Amino acid sequence: MSNIYNSLKNYFFEEIKSDKLLKLPDNFYEDIRKYINEINDEIEIDRVKYYFKELRKLRIYKAMYLDESREYLLPEEENIINAIENIVVEVKIKELEEENEIIDIPKSIYTTNDIDVVKIDKNFPPFTDGTFIYHLNKNDVISLNKRIVNILQKHNIVSKIGESYEDAKED
Repeated sequence: MSNIYNSLKNYFFEEIKSDKLLKLPDNFYEDIRKYINEINDEIEIDRVKYYFKELRKLRIYKAMYLDESREYLLPEEENIINAIENIVVEVKIKELEEENEIIDIPKSIYTTNDIDVVKIDKNFPPFTDGTFIYHLNKNDVISLNKRIVNILQKHNIVSKIGESYEDAKED
């Protein structure tokens, strides 16, 4: 067993013990891949691949759920996390679009009757209706299309404030 194998194994166990991401050498993953190509022993290859795969999974999990600073992420790990987060946003946007189609037929022009003023009850990732990108930050007060409000209310993300424009008395 080489120093690279021992280093990988030690990083794996140290990463398990820590709640935060450990600082790995910048070329860590590249060095492990090179080492795998040089190994002749099948058992050692299997062990190295196991530690390699599990270490990366653990670090990505930590970055997503435990270590918000993500200070010690390697570029390869950042790419994986960005891809995951982009897919999550795309899926949420698609779900909202599908719910929109079920709730109401889209209109080409919005009027004040189509708008509600709402308070944001929870932070929510950015999403789009195809025209605008919405950023929902907790405790903000904004005006939104009623179709979007209906969807977000079902998930307790927003709550309506006062009366809607549609129900307001004319002066």
